[in-house]
Amino acid sequence: MKKHKVELRFCVSGFEDITHAELTNLFGITPVKEYFKGLPINPKLSQGKLATLNRWLICSPNFKVDDDFEMQMNGFIELAKNKTAVFNDICKKYSCEFSCAIFLEAGIEMSTPWIHLGDDYNTYFGKLNVHFDMDLYV
Repeated sequence: MKKHKVELRFCVSGFEDITHAELTNLFGITPVKEYFKGLPINPKLSQGKLATLNRWLICSPNFKVDDDFEMQMNGFIELAKNKTAVFNDICKKYSCEFSCAIFLEAGIEMSTPWIHLGDDYNTYFGKLNVHFDMDLYV
């Protein structure tokens, strides 16, 4: 059965004095995507567009494809609780954002997925200047 889908990612970008591997070690999570400044965004296309910034992206810990926004964000909040010093340091030094993609399937009677940034979000990420980007795909 088709259903709407939400994908939430946390991204660190613009770093030059730390490696992707060091970020992975600090957060304790393997990234879902990595971009290396000056190298092709898609490694399969050697002549493709080059990354202008180093970027490191992770999914919510224990992410499952059917997880709704709240479950994914709660995973990030739990990670922030366990890695407060890491988030504080990284988010103050580099550009950090949540990237939320909402994929709506045609012909489904379900309502649009619910996206809400509550008090816990503000407690852990609001003071760190973590941006929030949302894209809707129909």
